[in-house]
Amino acid sequence: MQFPVPSETFASLDVEALREQGVKVSVRCMRFKHPLFSEMMKDRKHQGLEVSHFSLSRLFFSILFVIRHPVIAASLFSWVTLNCIKSPKHFIKSVVLLPSAISIFNNINKDRPDVVHLFWGHYPAMVGYLVKRFIPNIVVSQFLGAHDLVTNYPCSISLAKEVDKLFTHSHSNLATLSKAGVDTKGIEVVFRGTKLINVENVNRKDMCDDNHPVFLTASRLIEEKGVDDVLRVYEKVAALYPKSKLIIAGDGPYRDKLEKLISEIGCEGSVDFIGHVSQPELIKEMAKANFFLLMSRYPSERLPNVVKEAMYQQCVVITTETHGIRELIEHEVEGFIVKKNDIDEAYKLISQCIDSPQRYVSTTTAAKKKIEENFNVNKTMARYIDVWFECLNK
Repeated sequence: MQFPVPSETFASLDVEALREQGVKVSVRCMRFKHPLFSEMMKDRKHQGLEVSHFSLSRLFFSILFVIRHPVIAASLFSWVTLNCIKSPKHFIKSVVLLPSAISIFNNINKDRPDVVHLFWGHYPAMVGYLVKRFIPNIVVSQFLGAHDLVTNYPCSISLAKEVDKLFTHSHSNLATLSKAGVDTKGIEVVFRGTKLINVENVNRKDMCDDNHPVFLTASRLIEEKGVDDVLRVYEKVAALYPKSKLIIAGDGPYRDKLEKLISEIGCEGSVDFIGHVSQPELIKEMAKANFFLLMSRYPSERLPNVVKEAMYQQCVVITTETHGIRELIEHEVEGFIVKKNDIDEAYKLISQCIDSPQRYVSTTTAAKKKIEENFNVNKTMARYIDVWFECLNK
C-alpha cells in the first residue's frame, strides 16, 4: 500500500533479500508517498530500487485509461461490487482506491514483469484481479497474513481462489482461510524472515547481571501493543532491582499516557524513551539488553519480526500468547509466553531467569539457533523465488 513505512521494516528486508539474490524488483504502491520516503530509502539501503506511488498525475492518467479502456474499468468495478455488496465500508474504500489500482495495472501492462506479487493481499487484490483477467500469462501470487485476515476484505478471498500461488506466514492462518472457503492444500507457508545481523563493538552481557538487568521493548506506541503492561511488569522488577533499566523504542499517539504512567509508578529515572530508531540502531539496543518484552494485545499480531530480532541478539524474550507464536517460540525453551495482561507471570519468569544464570544462557542460546535455522530472510525469500519459478515453468 505504501513503501517504505516506518512500522514495516520487514517489507524492506524482503525486498533487499530478493535483490541480493538477483531478482529485479519494482514496487508499486496504492497510496501517496510517505513524508519520510527519502530518509527511509537511504537508511534501508534501497539505492537503485524503483518505487512508484499514487499521485495527482497518476489520477489523471488513470482517468484517461478508463476512457480508452472502459471494458477493463467496468470489469473491475463489477467484480468489486459483486464481492462487496454486503460490505458498504469495503465498497467505498475500493472505489476510492480504484484509480490507483488501474494506474498500477497500466504500468504492469507496459512493463510485463514475470511475476506480480501482492505483498498485502487485501485492497491490492484489485490489481491482482486485473492482471489475472487481462494479462493471464503473468504469474500472480498473493500474500494473506494476519493484517489481511483481520481486514477481512471480501475481494481478497475471491482472488485467493484464482491466483497462481497463495502465501501465508503462519500455519495458524490456515484454519481461517479454510473457513473462508480457500483450499489450503496449495497454500505455501513461508515464515517471514529477518536479517541476521552480528553486532560488533557493543558492551554485550554474556549473562544477566542481577544488579542492573537491562530491559527493552519496541513497538508502535498504541494502546493495543501493551507497552503499559510492560511498564507494570517493570514496576515489579525495579522494586527488587533498583539499578535496572527499561528502554522503550518506538513512537505513537499513546506516548503521553505512557509517560504519565511512568510518573505514577515512580520509575522516571530508570525508563528511557528513544523514539523511532533505524533497524541497525534497534539491533544494537537489543545486543545490549538482557530481556525483551512484548506484551501485545494487538489482534493481528503474528510472529512479529521484532521478537525474531531480539531472539537472534540473545535477549530472553517474554511475549504474549498471540496467533502462531508457538511456531516461533517453544515456551520455556527459546523464550517465554504468557497470557495477555498476565503481569505477575511475566515478572515471575524474569525473576527465575535472573536467579538462574544457567537458564538464562540456555534460553538465549536456543533462541538464536531457532532464528538461524528457520527465520533467515535470505532463506525465506529464496523459497519465494523457487515457488515463482515453479509457477513460471507451469
